[in-house]
Amino acid sequence: MAAKTVHVYRSDGAWQVKKEGKSAKVFSTQRKAVEAAKKSVKKERAGQFVVHGRNGQIREYGTYRMTRIQDPPKKSRMAGQIARAVGKVALERVQSDPSPPSDHSTTK
Repeated sequence: MAAKTVHVYRSDGAWQVKKEGKSAKVFSTQRKAVEAAKKSVKKERAGQFVVHGRNGQIREYGTYRMTRIQDPPKKSRMAGQIARAVGKVALERVQSDPSPPSDHSTTK
């Protein structure tokens, strides 16, 4: 089983949790969405989760039973620009996935 990446991001006024190639699950709060993403990664037995802020930039990430994601160099003048670019590309990739959000998974 290949390790999966689970993304948490804001869309249409709600927080979505999305695995690559799967339908998104919708949550009313970011906290609930992050908890669901972490639970999903542990259920898969290996993987990573990435939390995107309202602006799309990666603000939190973690791994379970795989090598930790390396932080970009902090002293580089370009580190902030690189972080924003990576976050934007990752978010656009997940949002452009053809799987529609699932309406039945809305959590209030």
